Amino acid sequence: MQTTRRLAAATLLAMVLIAVGACFLIAPVWQPRHLAAPYTAVAVQTAEPEPTPIDINTATAEELTALPGLGPEKAAALVAYRTEHGPFRTLADAAAVKGISLRMTESWAGLAAAE
Repeated sequence: MQTTRRLAAATLLAMVLIAVGACFLIAPVWQPRHLAAPYTAVAVQTAEPEPTPIDINTATAEELTALPGLGPEKAAALVAYRTEHGPFRTLADAAAVKGISLRMTESWAGLAAAE
């Protein structure tokens, strides 16, 4: 008699577990649509063109202020130095201008050039 009761209890427990498991298998059917989005649109990103480096030998003082660390005064000093001493051969040569450091010219890599 006890064996029959244990078998019945085990069978009932198995049926409950199967029923609960089945609920998880059909869960996407009864979930709200805003929670489950099987298909999403993928936005195509277009690559922006690389910015043209500023030529420190031809740029105006106003254009030079776009470079990191160059305000109006340092940009004007760079233009004055360039006018007096001639064009820069490299960006590092601009470090000869008072107020402009070699570290500053290194930060211009990709943004400026001495062409």
